[in-house]
Amino acid sequence: MKTVLSCLRYIFISFEFFICLVGIFVFVFWPSQLVWLSRCIGNSTEFLKYSCFLPIGLVIYDSRYVRSILFPKSDTTNLFQNWNLYFDFKMGCVIGLVYAVGFGVLGIVCFFFDWKRPAAFQSAFLLTSIVGAVIVTASFYLHSIKIEEVFKQHAGSRS
Repeated sequence: MKTVLSCLRYIFISFEFFICLVGIFVFVFWPSQLVWLSRCIGNSTEFLKYSCFLPIGLVIYDSRYVRSILFPKSDTTNLFQNWNLYFDFKMGCVIGLVYAVGFGVLGIVCFFFDWKRPAAFQSAFLLTSIVGAVIVTASFYLHSIKIEEVFKQHAGSRS
């Protein structure tokens, strides 16, 4: 039961979920601004169409980067994997990857839209996928920095 609650916490109490909610909120309450933004940014419809590949690239990057987070090079004694909260941390990383894949799929869906006449939902999907993918990547990056800090502090306290 504790594992399920922890999993739900990672899903619903996260920046990624907040980005999804903001995307829905903006689509519902300000659709005309989304269309206006798409027209301003996308004088070249190809720019909007191919900007959908950014989340896909970040998914590929994240999938490789999570491995270095879960198995840091500075942890030669597997201290991190033996940590009592490691499974919880690993579950957070996996859920982050699931969000990243979701944002990547949303990017793929956006690629097939007709960007010559953008609709509000198209812009909402595109913005949500790009911002969400960037948030996931930034989150992983900040986690890796924190882990390196802890290992350096631990190595300094042992000597």
